[in-house]
Amino acid sequence: MNGNKIIFVTLLFFQIELCAENSLAQINFSQFQNQHTFSQASQYMPSFIGEGVRKYKITFFDFYGGVSNSTFSLAAINKLSATAKWSDKTSDSIVNNLKAENTFYAGGNISLLHISLNIKNKSKNKFLSFAGGLRERVDMNALYSRNLVSLLLKGNKQFAGENVSLSPLSVNFLQCTDYFFGMKTLLSLKVGKKTLLKLKPAFQIHYLTSMANVYTENSDFSLYTQEEGRELQMNYNYNLYITSPGENIGLRGIFGQIKTKDITKNLFRCIGHGKSIDIGFGADVNDWIKINMALTDIGSISFKKQSVKYAGGGEIKFDGFITSYTETQNNFKSQADSMLMLLNPTVETAAYKVPLAAKYFSNASFNFLKKRKKNGMVYFRHTFNISYVQGFKYYLNTSKTPLLALGYNYSIGNIVNAGINTSLGGTNGKTTGANLSFQLGNYQLWFNSNNLLPLIDKKNARGLDGAFGMGIEF
Repeated sequence: MNGNKIIFVTLLFFQIELCAENSLAQINFSQFQNQHTFSQASQYMPSFIGEGVRKYKITFFDFYGGVSNSTFSLAAINKLSATAKWSDKTSDSIVNNLKAENTFYAGGNISLLHISLNIKNKSKNKFLSFAGGLRERVDMNALYSRNLVSLLLKGNKQFAGENVSLSPLSVNFLQCTDYFFGMKTLLSLKVGKKTLLKLKPAFQIHYLTSMANVYTENSDFSLYTQEEGRELQMNYNYNLYITSPGENIGLRGIFGQIKTKDITKNLFRCIGHGKSIDIGFGADVNDWIKINMALTDIGSISFKKQSVKYAGGGEIKFDGFITSYTETQNNFKSQADSMLMLLNPTVETAAYKVPLAAKYFSNASFNFLKKRKKNGMVYFRHTFNISYVQGFKYYLNTSKTPLLALGYNYSIGNIVNAGINTSLGGTNGKTTGANLSFQLGNYQLWFNSNNLLPLIDKKNARGLDGAFGMGIEF
């Protein structure tokens, strides 16, 4: 049991410490409140295409990454890692903190090129806006149950007379290169004498390529322990798909033999191909109130080569070893081998399709002290934001737990923009973050984090993220 405890604490520690150091979060909602990063926010909401841009903007680098988990704070993980000797009380404290379903997420994206372009009509109002570019996306999540952890730490005696589910248990990973093109149009309507309503329908299409994926299609495990402990019965059924750039996948290691040349070769040739679409809509009321909403990542990626399926299912009953007076040791080994053979999955080459992590976004901003610069750029001294994010399952960078975020941004001549934000929900639970950006002539530089709690409140910190980028705007 000590070995299981060491592994468990090590994994938890790596979730926050190691992944954060490697800068692998969910949604960069800070971009919704800063005019300097509106064009980057269009990757989540197409109605932001062309916002905060006079004529055109080229982003030549934008990075965002993070890590989060739904259960353990950084303070709790540090305490567990420093515990020299575990007791039943330690195990109880871990299990009692767990939820029925627990999640872990790590991921990030790098925008290698992002171009925004505005076209004005005769009245010099923005009529059409376009966006295009490419970015690298990496997302990984794991989902595990309280019962499974309790079984590993405290054994099965606690479940005597019960048939307990050890599910959910899944791991998903997706790397993809995203080539995208988006368009937004602006329709202005006069409502009454004093109200100007701007409607902004928008869409974005994506062509996606991938060279690595892990997809848990289904995973069901249950355990029955007879009341007097005389019999154990496990039922299991799972399908796991894996695509890898390595050779001999499924034959020599779960991901095959991966060499540097395989990664380089498949980075451009790619193994999986797919498409997706984002649909967005925005409405501005006299520019003072702006509402944007979107449904994103509606699509899938298909894998046909270098892909395998791991599958297993059945029932295992164990009521002790049958012994004989001769060859006792061989009998034990034979029976143990037979039981383990039932757990071994079947491995076969298989083409499959993996869904993307669809999400719903909405954002409302309230803007005060409108200013206009000599070059015609309009900005607001004060901006208050409310954002809502909803996923439809615990998968990649989505969570069934909705996220609600509040933010405020202060602008000094649209040269220096600074803001703070806080959120509740999602995988992190609670977060507090900040953003800072500069407009230096035509050049822009921005930094932000949605979650700085590890620096100020480790007891409530369950993740860490950060972003920085640079571009040129005309």
